[in-house]
Amino acid sequence: MLDVSELTAAGATPAPERTGPRALGQDDFLKLLITQLKNQDPLNPTDNTEFVSQLAQFSQLEQSAKQAQLLQQSLDAQTASLQFTLLPMIGRTVTIGQPLVQLGDGSATFGYTLDKNATKVLVSIQDHQGQVVRSLEYRDQLAGVHAAEWDGKDQDGRVMPKGLYRYLISALDTEGKAVPVEGRASLTVSGVRMEEGQAKLLVGDLAIDPSAIVELR
Repeated sequence: MLDVSELTAAGATPAPERTGPRALGQDDFLKLLITQLKNQDPLNPTDNTEFVSQLAQFSQLEQSAKQAQLLQQSLDAQTASLQFTLLPMIGRTVTIGQPLVQLGDGSATFGYTLDKNATKVLVSIQDHQGQVVRSLEYRDQLAGVHAAEWDGKDQDGRVMPKGLYRYLISALDTEGKAVPVEGRASLTVSGVRMEEGQAKLLVGDLAIDPSAIVELR
């Protein structure tokens, strides 16, 4: 087969210099084949079998490239569809099983779930640095889901900045033994974004998997 140096010597127009690599397209491939046929040795012409093999290989490569392009287009369309599907969730309030509380103007609501009756439930609300800003206590709580409220102030009565806070929660029964308890957060969705191909709901900087939602309002 004629190589590039032979084609240039035979009078083929060299391609202009480029700053980076470029894949051969169908036109480039056909031009190379035509140039090869024009400049082949009449006493040793190109074998038809080799010629057909080259065409078949190029056809396979071109088909693979088209399939990859179609697959990417399908994935892009699916991603856009997932984001569009979640757009109506913006502005809605969702409840997830995490010990978080979203503070806006005034007080903030959160919740917890008890496996058994508890004589005491202790809640320690923390800022983003992990410092406890407010401690709350609830007495004689029955098993099940409970709603709670934080007035948005620290232990000294100062109003805390708006944002997401995490809290630690524990519960004790009449014998002073620990009662299984799970925190619940009621959060307002502020946006949607894709993370590793998955559509997530945003609450500030927090990304929530839609499958984690246990209640929607």
